[in-house]
Amino acid sequence: MPVSPSDLTVSQRWALGSAAVAAHVVVGAMILFSTPIADLQAESSPITVSLIAPIQAPPEPPKPTPEPPKPQVRPPEPIKPKPRVVSSTAPSENKIQAEPEPPKPAPVEAPPPAPVQAPPAPVAAAPAPATPLQTKQAAVSAVAYLIRPVPKYPEASRRLGESGAVGLKVLIDESGRPVEVQITKSSGYERLDKAAVAAMKLARMKPYMEGGVPRAVWAPTTLSFDLQD
Repeated sequence: MPVSPSDLTVSQRWALGSAAVAAHVVVGAMILFSTPIADLQAESSPITVSLIAPIQAPPEPPKPTPEPPKPQVRPPEPIKPKPRVVSSTAPSENKIQAEPEPPKPAPVEAPPPAPVQAPPAPVAAAPAPATPLQTKQAAVSAVAYLIRPVPKYPEASRRLGESGAVGLKVLIDESGRPVEVQITKSSGYERLDKAAVAAMKLARMKPYMEGGVPRAVWAPTTLSFDLQD
């Protein structure tokens, strides 16, 4: 059974081609060395060498193009659960501590109401001198001095030549003290009038007696300022 070249393998094809070429070379060499040169020249004829074209191996199928690497998708981070507050009072090693609450602002205390000031107590009026409503007025002779009034002459009045008499009305209490002095007649100079009132307030009299009972009495008197004194 004849064998076609297509049934041979690639290596068999190459071996067969190489053997044919080697056979032709051997035959040519034997002819060349056994025939004389003249004969060879005379009978030289072209030697045709037919070479069996090597059987080309079937082309290899193209390799598949590698696909580009797919971008890696980063998985989403897991959501961390919030810490759970454990309300149990029993001690536990796995107890989750709750986050401390922020401090609450201190309550603003309202200012205390202003104390209501009580109205000031009425000031008691100074007691009026114990003088009878109708004080008797005695004569000048009824007044007996224990300490006589000594008026002091003002230096300014002396330099200016001021002089005169000051008429006074004195209220003498039951102990003989002058409690009130009034001017009934002015000397015409204010300095002399003031000096007469001040001197009269320093005087002391015997209490005015009526029926053996001391009584307050108004008594008139006069103090004079004379430059010759």
